[in-house]
Amino acid sequence: MNTILKFACIAGLSGLLSLGASAQSSKAPSMDAPASESASAAFVKKRYNIKGTWSVAEQDGQSVIKFDDDFKTKGGPDLKLYLSSNTISDLDSGSVEGTSLKLGILKSNRGAQSYIIPKDVNLSDYKSVVIHCEAFSVLWGGFDLVENP
Repeated sequence: MNTILKFACIAGLSGLLSLGASAQSSKAPSMDAPASESASAAFVKKRYNIKGTWSVAEQDGQSVIKFDDDFKTKGGPDLKLYLSSNTISDLDSGSVEGTSLKLGILKSNRGAQSYIIPKDVNLSDYKSVVIHCEAFSVLWGGFDLVENP
């Protein structure tokens, strides 16, 4: 059965993230798959503010992290999206790369974008999604993955 975890993330913070198509796969998932909401949480600022909504969905048998049209972030060099085994509050700039799986390059600082989570990755092994400037080791911020019972 095609279940979708929808995490609506509406933060009153200004600017931080925007994500492009998956850097892990050149085949984009079908956006026609149905979605259902199951949780909400806010983006967490580490260095810069974040604004917008996000979701984690299952489409065509693959998990996808999506950012909606209202998503904004401060632009920066070499921004990457990671899944981390730590919560946002437990991360700092120096700990991201050692505790995280890189999903791909942040493609834009505004608007709707998505990343495919590789099939061999168990999303339940991760606690957060983070944006990190790899070149200068700066943790932009992100959000904790939360499931409602």
